[in-house]
Amino acid sequence: MKDIDEIRRANLRLLEEEFGSPTSAANALGMSLAQFANLRDGAKDSKTGKKRGMRKDTARRIESAAGKPVGWLDVDHMENANAPVDKQTHEPIGWEQLDESGRLQVEAFIRGLLARPIRRTDDADDDRPQGD
Repeated sequence: MKDIDEIRRANLRLLEEEFGSPTSAANALGMSLAQFANLRDGAKDSKTGKKRGMRKDTARRIESAAGKPVGWLDVDHMENANAPVDKQTHEPIGWEQLDESGRLQVEAFIRGLLARPIRRTDDADDDRPQGD
């Protein structure tokens, strides 16, 4: 079972995929590339040699900057990512044309969309056609 630091590092990799590159992710999160890479890779403590963890307040700041809900970094979003496909369901058109990297990008993008809170306003229905 993964510990919280392993989960957070894996989720930083998902953010990296979502933003398109380590540099883009670092910029979006308001940190340097070195800071982002150290958090993502778990830079080793010079005294102990163990990978450093991510503080809770740092995790919350990253979630806020990425537009994710509080606690998003603490959830293992990869847990079911490799589940077998149900033979009764249909794959999206063109899915078979994507290589592994392309599929991972699509999955990361969809996970990101699903993790975002739904923001509705009073005039959310204004663009819908009016019925009789």
